[in-house]
Amino acid sequence: MFGITRRRVLVGGAVGIGSTVVGAGAAAVALQPAEGARTLSPRELAIVDAIAVVLFPGAPFPLDGVEAGVAAEVDRILSGMLQPIHARGFRALLLGLEWGTLASRGAPFTALPIAVRAEVLATWSDPSVFERRLAGDAFRLVLGMAYFQHPEILRHLGWAPGCDDTGAVGVFERGA
Repeated sequence: MFGITRRRVLVGGAVGIGSTVVGAGAAAVALQPAEGARTLSPRELAIVDAIAVVLFPGAPFPLDGVEAGVAAEVDRILSGMLQPIHARGFRALLLGLEWGTLASRGAPFTALPIAVRAEVLATWSDPSVFERRLAGDAFRLVLGMAYFQHPEILRHLGWAPGCDDTGAVGVFERGA
């Protein structure tokens, strides 16, 4: 009478996914900022660092994502540039990534070796799963904004912050 049917598995899966998303969103809201941070908790800062090492490993650039202070800059971006609802959504994505790998890989994202984290982020770029790809794009966009505005990275790219004699802001250095 109450056997396993395809419909019950699908409904149960949908309820489980919905509960996970709601739970991650509630957890993101409940987490207190780390000392010195405006928005992100210590765990969320660790997740950002774990992503940053994969996305920005250093070479050919002079700094990797952790050395460039990506986590602190992401915190500043979330608290100052994004509307609170979008910052909460980004935080929920971070926690979804962290705990989603516990089910799929047996460990939280931050505990995985860098090579496995790279595999996980590659799956979050898969265009066949639209929502997951959007989350991966959000990570690359926000962390990329943080990384590529570091002064040493800008200098490496030949980009001079500030104004030149024409009044143009952020110009490429001549001859670089």
